[in-house]
Amino acid sequence: MPLVQVRIDDRLIHGQVVVGWRNELKPQRIMLCSDEVAGSDWQKTIYLSAVTNDIAASVLTLKETIRFLNSEKQSKERILLLVDKPKTIVDLVAAGVPIEKVNVGGMHFKPGKNQIAPFIFVDEEDVAYFRMLYDKGIKLEGRDVPTRSPVDIARVLRFTPV
Repeated sequence: MPLVQVRIDDRLIHGQVVVGWRNELKPQRIMLCSDEVAGSDWQKTIYLSAVTNDIAASVLTLKETIRFLNSEKQSKERILLLVDKPKTIVDLVAAGVPIEKVNVGGMHFKPGKNQIAPFIFVDEEDVAYFRMLYDKGIKLEGRDVPTRSPVDIARVLRFTPV
């Protein structure tokens, strides 16, 4: 499978991804899936400039990401896929993108969100999307850096099989 990691991190491309996870996972491409970022040349430039020249990087809309990951092209590269919220993963899975595991690397504090791990804050909508992923058999692992022990998000949220 070309997706070496599917990661939710509201900071998207930053040091933990470019240094920590890249060294651990050895992806050939870092792919950022965000309609907002893909629609802003300024934001796209900022995020892509964080990636060194020896690795490919892309910023795609949700539709472009789905098209790419469901195509024959995707099997040619090891991809680290970044999104900023659980809903995007639900949309990818609904469109047929095969995802077995999600790494939650950072969902930071915002009003109305509650802490479930040192680096993960969720609201009711986030929990509902995590539940949808869990119900599809997708493993939910909280881990901001490769050296940290993983947090089983389904266990923390007390999900039980239906």
